[in-house]
Amino acid sequence: MKKCLKIIFSIFLILFCAISLYKLSNKYNLNILKNNIDCTIISKGCEKAKSIAKDDDNIYIAFSDCIKSIDKEGKGKDVYANKDMDIEDIVYYKGSLIYISGDGVYKFSLESGLVEKISSNIPLSGNNIKRKLIVNSETLYIAIGAVTNSGISENEMYDLSPIELILNGVNYGEAPTGAFKKYGAKSQENEKVKASSVGNASIYSLNLKNNSMNLYASGIRGIKGMDFNSKNQIQAIFSGMNNKGPRPVERDRDYIYKIEEGVWYGWPDYSGGDPIFSPRFKGEKIIKPLIKSMSNKVVPAPIYQSSSLDALNAMAIDKGGVVLDKDTIIFWNKDKEKICTLSDQNVYKEVLKLKSDSNIEKILYTKEGFIMLDEGIGCVYSVHKKIGTLGFKIPVVITFFIFILAISLLAIVLYKLLNNKK
Repeated sequence: MKKCLKIIFSIFLILFCAISLYKLSNKYNLNILKNNIDCTIISKGCEKAKSIAKDDDNIYIAFSDCIKSIDKEGKGKDVYANKDMDIEDIVYYKGSLIYISGDGVYKFSLESGLVEKISSNIPLSGNNIKRKLIVNSETLYIAIGAVTNSGISENEMYDLSPIELILNGVNYGEAPTGAFKKYGAKSQENEKVKASSVGNASIYSLNLKNNSMNLYASGIRGIKGMDFNSKNQIQAIFSGMNNKGPRPVERDRDYIYKIEEGVWYGWPDYSGGDPIFSPRFKGEKIIKPLIKSMSNKVVPAPIYQSSSLDALNAMAIDKGGVVLDKDTIIFWNKDKEKICTLSDQNVYKEVLKLKSDSNIEKILYTKEGFIMLDEGIGCVYSVHKKIGTLGFKIPVVITFFIFILAISLLAIVLYKLLNNKK
């Protein structure tokens, strides 16, 4: 009997080690700061990936010039490649992947493999801020960042205004340059700037039924991440202005905003709801406003202000309360190396501690929780509610093995007991 017990103990020890190794091999090496959530790796080898999207069966990983997919079993395959692409973001929409590259927005059919250009003449962004896409119902929203830091060009790139403006005639730089002007081109007081068909520092809505495009919001230097809440309101991370260039801005921050249609958010003369010429941003000199006319009398304030600049990136919203409270925002704080949350009541928490070389490019809400693209360490991982006491779901193969093992052990014990009675 003792020999039988030793065998049983050895088998259970092996099983325990196997389950522990499985958990560790699928666990992203981070410190979980919130008890009821967990994190597991979905895919590796995603260094330098740009974006992710998801349908019911697959996760799509976009690189600069190709798109790959990962199915529910973890098997990967190439979906589409084109060496002329430079993908910045992708979204899934009704059997197609929509991506932004160069000056266009494209729709790639997963069934036919055909590519259609659905929008043209999209300006590039500057300041290392990628253009962003989100889709809601039949509408695609395109976030286009500013080319300049604070409205003044330093090279051949300059901002196109999405709205009509009247300038103050203020110029900056060694080659005096005005707002929304080519480098070296001065502005005059009361000079009118015409609205471009598609401008910088803005969000546009694209009707996916007829491909018509309209300005949604403007005066936004750059968006680092955006999503819809359960009320179909867009919330987004705004990038603040840097203390550099011909019009440097001191002590600016990153912000989270609730975005309303038709509203101008102040860039390049306001940030975080405050005028750029206020003492808050003052350096050696007071910064002069570039724009005389304002689209709206009151510039909205953010719902959250970061403690630093260029820290926040990538966000999603728990629309269904799957992992967090309903409509809680989840985002990455690069400076703190943490995944943070902001509830609908503006309660801030820190939930995950990442590696120092992590770089979260995108966070995506799903029916199961969130998936995150960490191109820094090269993985896609799932953030979800902790399942059971083990904190993860045991695969079917291991469950079946445990069942067979239990039956076998029971048979051995019964056999030994019957032999002992004889």
